Amino acid sequence: MMFPLPVTFDENELFIIISTIITWALLFMLPKRMSAVTITIIWSFNVFLALLADITLTVKPYELYFTIDHKTHELFDLVLHFITYPTLPYFVVNSYQHYKPNGLKFLLFVVFWAGAAIAIEWTSVQFHVFTYTGWKLYLSFLVYLIVFAAAIWLSNLVEKKYPSRWNSKTQNMKKGQLTSK
Repeated sequence: MMFPLPVTFDENELFIIISTIITWALLFMLPKRMSAVTITIIWSFNVFLALLADITLTVKPYELYFTIDHKTHELFDLVLHFITYPTLPYFVVNSYQHYKPNGLKFLLFVVFWAGAAIAIEWTSVQFHVFTYTGWKLYLSFLVYLIVFAAAIWLSNLVEKKYPSRWNSKTQNMKKGQLTSK
C-alpha cells in the first residue's frame, strides 16, 4: 500500500477527522459564490501548493517540519492535503467574492484570513498534526498572505471567463440590468 494506515490512531488523526467534518459541513451550508470551474481551479491550486511545500520543506536538506506522526507519509496526509486543507482557501475566496474589498480593506481582509489560518495551524500543532523542526509560525503567516492573495487573483481571472451565477447577477445589479426570470 502506497500510503499506509496510521501506526497508532491518536489525537492528530482525530483532529483531522473532526476539522474535515466541520469544514465540509460549512462548505455545503454556506452559499457558493464561485463557478464550479473556479472552485475546481482554486482547490487544485491549493492542493498543489500544499504538496509542493511538503515536498520541498520536509525533506533534506531542510526538514523544517513533518506531518502527522512521522517523516514519511500515511493515509491521513492524503486526507489533509486533498480534502481538509483546501477548504480554508476556498472560504477565503468565497468570502472575497461576496465582499469584494479593495485597497486597504483588501489588505485587512487578507491579513484577517492569514490570522485565522495561523490560529488553525497553531491548534493543529497542539494536536501534533505538524511538528516543527525548524519552521516558525510567523513564516506560515507570510506564506498565507501570499497564498490567499494569489488564490483571490486566480479566482478573479477565472471568474472573468467562467462567472458564477451569483457574480453575474451581482454585476448586472450594479449595472441596473437585472432581469427577472
